[in-house]
Amino acid sequence: MSSTIAGIDPHQDSFTVGIVDLHGVEICCEAFPNSGSGYANAIDLLTTHRVHRVGVECSAKWGAHVAIAFVAGGFDAHEVPASRSAAQRRSRRLGKTDAVDAVACARALQAEPGLGPVQTLEVYDPVVAEIEAVLEHRHALVAARTLALHHVGDQITKLPTEIRDQLCSTGKIEGRLRRLEEIECPDSMSESGKYRLRWLQEFINRDREARREIRGLERLIGRLLDAHGTTLRDEDGVGPIAAATLLCEVGDPFRFATESKFARWSGTGAVALSSGEGAGVPMRHRLDFGGNRRVNSMLYIASITQARSQPEAQAYLERKTSEGKTKREARRAHKRHLANRVIRRMWRDEQQRNHQQPIAA
Repeated sequence: MSSTIAGIDPHQDSFTVGIVDLHGVEICCEAFPNSGSGYANAIDLLTTHRVHRVGVECSAKWGAHVAIAFVAGGFDAHEVPASRSAAQRRSRRLGKTDAVDAVACARALQAEPGLGPVQTLEVYDPVVAEIEAVLEHRHALVAARTLALHHVGDQITKLPTEIRDQLCSTGKIEGRLRRLEEIECPDSMSESGKYRLRWLQEFINRDREARREIRGLERLIGRLLDAHGTTLRDEDGVGPIAAATLLCEVGDPFRFATESKFARWSGTGAVALSSGEGAGVPMRHRLDFGGNRRVNSMLYIASITQARSQPEAQAYLERKTSEGKTKREARRAHKRHLANRVIRRMWRDEQQRNHQQPIAA
């Protein structure tokens, strides 16, 4: 197998390919348009230099189509985190250009051959890619509705006193907004107050339509999860949205060789912060402020939910606090415990799905 490795630095309109030899010495560097013809020309370049392994930055964003093309071309494509290529740049005190980034990406893959596969979900599973598309649509609708409701809350406070006196001063904005439907506009109210009340009342129907669309997308996500066959929803505290988020963020679960690697990626594993133990086990640790924050949030919500209703989780937290941990430290330990359960469940699901897939003739 060839020892040459390529690195890809993608952007919206172009991507740069850098190729290094087995010693990390740059062989060539060339830029291509981020289009079908560019992918074909880049594949020809890699074939000419007998490249098999390719590292791609941002394979879930600007590098998505590049990664799809290279995987379809038979290359062994890996996701290279931007922090890895940046470390290669800094170690050589290089500037930052597309060419430097592409070569640094190749050197990062050379230094860490165990980096996971590209994160493009179309390459991994079309069903998960569809779940991601629907999930992102729902996220956009929820974000737009949340922003609109914040603005509505501000407008409600500016309504005339005779209108605000008929509303509750506390509670959710939706409840106060619905109450406006029953209020008639008095003739004595100012023109600005009449206009503000009128458009708030008209907004109610638009908000109902947005809620119906969001609920429809959530039902669609549920059906897609059924089609996928995941058992993540069997874990207490993991609902359809959390399960869909975990599937989309993780992608292929076998890119994590151990529970520890998944915990490190999700930010649930404690970071060693100790010295003087030699080859022994570190005695002091600190909270990991990095990792995938979406997955970390899903695990935190699951931990909170289980602590309220599940005796097993309650016993686990009590045992940790009896060992001298604070409540926060016990919560972090439980999150790590849940991270182990989640990735094991995803491994089992993936094995089951692979066994059920028909073997091509």
